[in-house]
Amino acid sequence: MKKIISICLILLSVVSLTGYANIAETPVKKSTKQRVNTYQVRIGFKHLDGSVSTTGYTDSPGFTATNVNTNDEFDCRLNASPAGIFLPYQLPGIIEDLPGGTYEFNAIEGQGNWTGYGNVIVTLSPEMVDADGYVTVYVPIAWQE
Repeated sequence: MKKIISICLILLSVVSLTGYANIAETPVKKSTKQRVNTYQVRIGFKHLDGSVSTTGYTDSPGFTATNVNTNDEFDCRLNASPAGIFLPYQLPGIIEDLPGGTYEFNAIEGQGNWTGYGNVIVTLSPEMVDADGYVTVYVPIAWQE
């Protein structure tokens, strides 16, 4: 019996010395990096009659999104279309991987200056993501000739 108790004590001291007994007490360091949400943004127009569109032609060559807190500016240029010189650009505007935040969206004025655009301020959030993975933003048209 004394031999068994001695062997148990020796094994217990070996386990304590090697640190195996303290594994559960070792603190786990958590990552301090925060994941930044990014969004795929599709941009179209809100027309004077209140209707909205993300397809069709425009004289605007693109859109800008300016973060209202950091003033970081992101832009997208629209693809040229075969429609001719009066409406040479095709919607929608797409900005990929836009970091989360609050943005002012604007249309870039076209060469013909036939349309005036307003702006819209949007705070991007996961709830705004459409079924196809995009947040859709409509820049208002203020006037048209």
